[in-house]
Amino acid sequence: MLFSRIKIGLLCALAVSLASCGEYSKILRSEDPVAHLDYAKKLFEQQKYPKVVKVLEPYYQHFKNTNEAENADWMMAYSWYMDDMYELSAYLMGNFAKTYPLSDKNEQAAFMAAQSSYNISPDSYLDQENTTKAINALQRFIERYPTAPQVAQADSMVRELNEKLDKKAFDIAYNYYRLEEYNSAMIAFTNALDDRPYTTERENLMYYRAKAAAIYANKSIPDKQAERYADAITYGRLFLRQFPESDHYSEIEQAVKAMENKSAILDQVIKDLGDKDGLDEKKMKKYDRQVQKEEKAALRAQAKEQKKQNKE
Repeated sequence: MLFSRIKIGLLCALAVSLASCGEYSKILRSEDPVAHLDYAKKLFEQQKYPKVVKVLEPYYQHFKNTNEAENADWMMAYSWYMDDMYELSAYLMGNFAKTYPLSDKNEQAAFMAAQSSYNISPDSYLDQENTTKAINALQRFIERYPTAPQVAQADSMVRELNEKLDKKAFDIAYNYYRLEEYNSAMIAFTNALDDRPYTTERENLMYYRAKAAAIYANKSIPDKQAERYADAITYGRLFLRQFPESDHYSEIEQAVKAMENKSAILDQVIKDLGDKDGLDEKKMKKYDRQVQKEEKAALRAQAKEQKKQNKE
């Protein structure tokens, strides 16, 4: 008895499915725009978005300048979005928001257009044109709808996308550093800091700029070293002033001291600074003792010279 009921239920479900498939196929063969629109509405209510697109796409333009235009455009844009076709939904939702400024769906369309752009923003190592477009779209939404419930989400997405651009700028500059093109690295780190003053990569940019400047000066010909060491000291001091709590503070401080004092161990300090692991704690303690010894010797020599001048 139970088996018979199950069998009947399955047969009924199959019959409904076949009827539905038959209707869907019939509509696809039809050339009646109204029939396509009516069936698309039915599919839209059932959340069968890929089928909505299939049924409506050939004919939805037919309804422009009619009472059905807004509904047809909305179903197309929304269905593309729900089918993860974000490039199309970004365009169609944006166009909907412009075309129907008085629509009760206008705010939602503007946000979904921006969100579509956000969804196609690529990884940071790829071209970031779509990321910039997404930021602009989200900021326009925030400015136009400051009280919308999606504003907090839009703000969060803007921050995330800006962090991606920050990482892109850092990675470009760091690539020069990695290739040991230290002058180009310095310029790229500085440009990134100038172009993105609120970058989340500021500490890394300034840290590697200071390192690149020190290594570049050390590798320069003697006639250029004094000027380039002066630049390296400036970059190092800027880093120390802005990031007193940085994990890299002692490392950069040690390099700056060695450069300022023209230490006998300067070449070794810079060499270690450029190594993969940088200046570790053991090396820094060793170099610090040497620099302090040199500073004391310089003070003694200065005092001796002053005493000699006083006698004269």
